[in-house]
Amino acid sequence: VETATDVQAEVKTRLVDLYRQAVSKMEEVSANTARASAFEEATRTAPVQTQEIREQIAATRQSDPKEALTLGLDAPLEEIEQQLAKLQADLAAMEARRADFERLLSYQRNRPATISQRLAEARQEQEEIIATLGAHSAADEGPVLSQARRWVLETRYVALSTEISMLDQELLSQRARVGLLEAKLEQESASVDRIGAQIKLSSELVNRKRQQAAEEARREAEEAQREALGSLPVIVDLTRQNAEITEDLHAMAVRLETLDREQAQAEQLAARIAAGFKDAKSTLDAGGLSEGLGQVLIRQRKFLPDFQIYSRKARARKHEIAEVGVRRLRHGAEARQIADIEQAVDALEAQLEVEKTPLLRYQLHALVAKRSALLEKALQDDEFFLGQLHELDLAEAKLLEVSHAYDDFLNEHLFWLRTSERTRLEDVRQLPEHFRELLAAAIWVPMGAVFLDQVSGSPVFVLALLAVFALLWKRRALIAAIEEIAGRLGKPSTDRFSHTLRTILLSLLAAAPAPLLLGAVGWQLLVAEQGADQSHAVGAVLVRLAVHFYFLRALSMLCIPGGLADAHFRWPKSATRLLKIELDRLTWIYVPAGLIVMLAMALHPSESGNTVARLSYLAFAAALVRFLYRVFNPGKGVLAHLPSDDRAGILFLAYRLCFPLLLLAPVLTAVSALGGYVYSAATESNLFLHTLWTIAGLVLLHALALRWLLLAQRRLAYAAARERQRAALAARQSADSQSDDEGRGAAQFEQPEVDLAALSEASRELLKVTIISAALVALYLIWSPLLPALRIFDDVTLWYQTVTVYGADKRLPITVGDLGLALLYGIGSMVLVKRLPAVLEIILLQRFEMSSGSRYTVTTISSYAIIAVGLLLVLNTLGAQWSKLQWLVAALSVGIGFGLQEIVANFISGLILLFERPIRVGDIVTVGDTDGVVTKIRIRATTIRNWDRKELVVPNKEFITGRLLNWSLSDSITRSIVAVGVAYGSDVDQAMAIMKEIAEEQEHVLDDPAPVPSFEGFGDNSLNLNLRVYIDSIDYRLSTVTALHRAINRRFNEAGIVIAFPQRDLHLDTNGPLRVSIEPPR
Repeated sequence: VETATDVQAEVKTRLVDLYRQAVSKMEEVSANTARASAFEEATRTAPVQTQEIREQIAATRQSDPKEALTLGLDAPLEEIEQQLAKLQADLAAMEARRADFERLLSYQRNRPATISQRLAEARQEQEEIIATLGAHSAADEGPVLSQARRWVLETRYVALSTEISMLDQELLSQRARVGLLEAKLEQESASVDRIGAQIKLSSELVNRKRQQAAEEARREAEEAQREALGSLPVIVDLTRQNAEITEDLHAMAVRLETLDREQAQAEQLAARIAAGFKDAKSTLDAGGLSEGLGQVLIRQRKFLPDFQIYSRKARARKHEIAEVGVRRLRHGAEARQIADIEQAVDALEAQLEVEKTPLLRYQLHALVAKRSALLEKALQDDEFFLGQLHELDLAEAKLLEVSHAYDDFLNEHLFWLRTSERTRLEDVRQLPEHFRELLAAAIWVPMGAVFLDQVSGSPVFVLALLAVFALLWKRRALIAAIEEIAGRLGKPSTDRFSHTLRTILLSLLAAAPAPLLLGAVGWQLLVAEQGADQSHAVGAVLVRLAVHFYFLRALSMLCIPGGLADAHFRWPKSATRLLKIELDRLTWIYVPAGLIVMLAMALHPSESGNTVARLSYLAFAAALVRFLYRVFNPGKGVLAHLPSDDRAGILFLAYRLCFPLLLLAPVLTAVSALGGYVYSAATESNLFLHTLWTIAGLVLLHALALRWLLLAQRRLAYAAARERQRAALAARQSADSQSDDEGRGAAQFEQPEVDLAALSEASRELLKVTIISAALVALYLIWSPLLPALRIFDDVTLWYQTVTVYGADKRLPITVGDLGLALLYGIGSMVLVKRLPAVLEIILLQRFEMSSGSRYTVTTISSYAIIAVGLLLVLNTLGAQWSKLQWLVAALSVGIGFGLQEIVANFISGLILLFERPIRVGDIVTVGDTDGVVTKIRIRATTIRNWDRKELVVPNKEFITGRLLNWSLSDSITRSIVAVGVAYGSDVDQAMAIMKEIAEEQEHVLDDPAPVPSFEGFGDNSLNLNLRVYIDSIDYRLSTVTALHRAINRRFNEAGIVIAFPQRDLHLDTNGPLRVSIEPPR
C-alpha cells in the first residue's frame, strides 16, 4: 500500500494505520496464546515445584548452621571478619529477594479481582464489536477502507478472545502459582534465618577473638608497666600510653558484644512486631471485627517500643560515633608520626640527657613498635566499631519504621473496634459480683502490705504528709490572705499585678492537701520495687486521678469570694458563685466515678473493666453533662452575660453553637462504653477532659493578660494625670500650699475603679487573636492522636471524578474525608477573613508608617486573596476541575452580559479603586451634592459618611466613570477663603493688616503659601475683603475657619471697624397728601 501510486494520499495514510492496527492485534493474539500456554504449564508444574521447595526447606531447617561455617576459634581474626562480611552481604541479597517475593505475592493475591473486572470489560467490548460489524459501513468509504476497518475489528475480536482465554487460564492457575510463590518466600525466609544464625555465630566468634586479643594485650601492657618501674621517665610514659590503648581496646571489645546483643534484640522485636502487624491486617481484611481482636490489639500495643527511648539512644549513638571519629583522627595522626620506627626512636633519644646505650635503644624500639602495632589495631577496631554502630542504627531504624507503621495502623482501627461485649441487662444484675471482685481482699491486702513496706522507709512520703497537715492547718490563713489582697485592688496607688500572682499561688496552695495526699499514696505504689503489676497499675491510676482532682480543686479555689475571679478579674459575682458550686458538685461525683473506672480497667484489663467500668462511665458522663449544662447554658449559665457583653468575644464567639457539642461529647462517651467500645470511650473522655482543661487555662491566661495590660495602661494614665495636676498646681499656687493640694489631687485620681473598656481596641484585638491561635494549636495537638482514626472516612466514597494522568483517564474517588477536609478549608477561610485583617491592621500600624487608606487596601486585598484561595481549595478537594466548570463559567458570562453587568462593573471598579487609589478610606470627597469622609470600600459600593453622620452608599462604577472631587488625594492641605464686608468709611488698610495678623497667629495656617488678604470690590452695602489661607490638614478646616471668624470679629470690634450689614432707605411719596391716623390698640 505504501508504494501504490493509484491510491490517494489521505486514503493511503488511513489504510496504513488500519493495517498496522490489525497487525498489532495479531501480535497480541500470539502473546496471549503464549501466556495462556505458560499458565496452563504452571498449573501442571507448580505443585511439583512447590513440593520440592518445601522438602528443601525442611532439610535446611534440620541442618545445623555451624556446619556451614568453615572457620573456628583457632582461625585468624581477619579471616573470621571476612567470613562475617560475606555472610552479611549474602543476607542483604536474600532479604532483597524475599522483599521481591512478598511484593509479587501481594500482587498475585489481589490479581483475581482485577482479572474479573477485565473479563467483564473484554466481553462487553466483544459485544460492541459484533454490533459494529453488523452495521453498514459509512457511505463515503470505499471498499478497500471498509475491508481494512473490518479486519481491524475482527483481529481485535480475536485478540479479546485470546485475552479472555489467557485470563481464564491465569485464574485456573492462580492457586498453584500463589502456592509456589509462598513456598519460595518461605524458602527465602528459611535461608535468611539460617544466614542470620550463622552471622550471630560469626559475630560471637569475632567478639571472642577480639576479647582474647584485648585481654592478652592488656596482660602484656600490665607486665610491661611492672617491668618499667624504676626505669627512665620516657620508658614509663610509653609503657603507660600503651596500657591506655589496651584498655581502650578491651572496653571496645566489651562494647561490641553489647552492640551485637542490642542489634539482635532490635531485629527480633522488629520481626515480632512485623508478624503481629501482618496478622492484624489479614484479620481485619477478612472482616474479623470482634471484641477479641480489639483486646488482642490493645495487648500488642503494649509491646511496641518507647519511641522516645530509642530517639535518645539514637542521639547518644551519634555522639558516640562522633567521639570514635575524633579518636580515629588522633590515632591516625600518631600512627603516621611513628610510622618510621627508627626515626621515632632517634627523636626520643635526642630528647634524653642520659647516656645512649644499646639496651636503652632496644627498649625504646620495642615500646615504639608495640605502640605502632597497637595504634594499627585501634584503627582497625575503630573502623569495625563504626560499622557495627551503623548496623545497629539500621536495625533500630527498621524497628522504628515497622513500629510506627503498626502504631498508625492501631490508631486508625482500634478506635472502631469493640474491646468488650455490649452491656446487657444480665450484666447489670452481675454488678454486685463485679464490685466484690473489684474490692476483693486478695487484691487489696497484699497491696496494702506493699504500701506499708514502701512508706516505712520513704522520707518523701513523710514530707508529703507533713505538707498536707501544714496546708490543712494554714488553710484559713491562706484564704484570709487572699481576701486581704482583694482589699488593695482597684486603686492605682496600691493595685499591682504581683497581687494577682500571689493570689494564684495562695489559691494553688489552699487547693493542694487532698490531691497531694492521693498523689503521694499513688506514687508510693508506683515506685515500690516489691510491688506487682496490679500495685503499679493502681499507683498510676491514683497519680493520674490526683492531677485531675487538683485541677478541679484549684479552679474552685479561684472562684471563692474575694478570690482571683471575683476580685481580680471582676467576673460577675453570681457567675463565680454558680461556677464554684458546680465545680464542687462535679468534683465529688467525678473523682469517685473516675476512680472506679480507672481501677476497674487497671485491675481487669482483659475484660475492659467489665460492667463496673461501663456503668461508672455512665455516672461520670451524667455528672459532666450536668456541669456543662449549668455552666455553659446560654440562658442561665455562668456565661449567660457574655452575649450582651462586648468584651466576652474570646473563645465564646460561637459558644451557642458549641453548647450542644459540649453536651454531646460526654453522651457519646457513655454510649460508646455501654456499646462495648471501652477503648474508644476512654480515648474520647481523655481528649475531651484535656480540651476542657486547656480551655480553662486559656480563659485564665486571657484574663491575666487583660489585667496586666489594664494595669499597665492605668499606671501610665495615672502618672500623666498626676503630672498635669502637679503642673497646674505649680502655676496657680505657691510652693507652701502645693503639697497639700497635690495630696488632695492624688486622692481624686484614686477614686475610679478599673474598667475593662479602658483598654485600647488594638491591644484587645491582638490579644484575642493570640488566644484564639493558641487555642487552635492546642486543640490540634490534643486531638491529633485521633486523626488517624478518621482515615476510615476515606473509604466511604461519595462520587468519582475523572482525571487525565499521562494521557489516560483515571477515576478518583471523592470520599467523606474529602468532604470534611473541604468543610475545614471553608471554615478556616471564613475565620481568616474575619480575623486576619484585624491582625494585619495592628501589625501595619505598629511596624510601618502607613496611612489608614493604605492599611485598608492591604487588608481588603488580603481578604479577597484568602477568599479566592479558600474557594480554590474547596473546589479542588471536592474534585471540581476547569474542564467541568468552564460551561458553568460560560453560562455565567452570558448571564453577566445581560443581567449582572452592573454588579461586575462595580466589582471591577472596586478593584481599580483599591489598586489605583483615586480615593482611600479616610479621604474627604465630594460626590454630587454630598461632602463627607470615605469609610468603606467594598466589593460593590463605597460608603461615604457626611458631616451629619449620614452614610451615602455610592456604586464603585461612579467613581471610575464619573467626576469626583477628592480634597485629600495628593496631600491634605486645603485653601479656605474668609469673606468680610466692612462699612463704607472704614480704614481698609488697617482691616487687611488685622486680617493678615490674625491668620499668621493661627496654628494650622501655613506660612508658605502665606495668607493673602485682598480688597475684592465695592459692594452694595460694604467694602468686600477676602482672606485666603492655606490650612495644613483638611481635618482642621472647620475649626480653623471658626477660629478666624471669631478672631476677626473680636479684633474689628476692638479697632472700631464696623462689619457692614445690608441697609435699606425708605422714601415717602409727598406728591399727594399723607393721611395719618391714630388708632387704639386692638
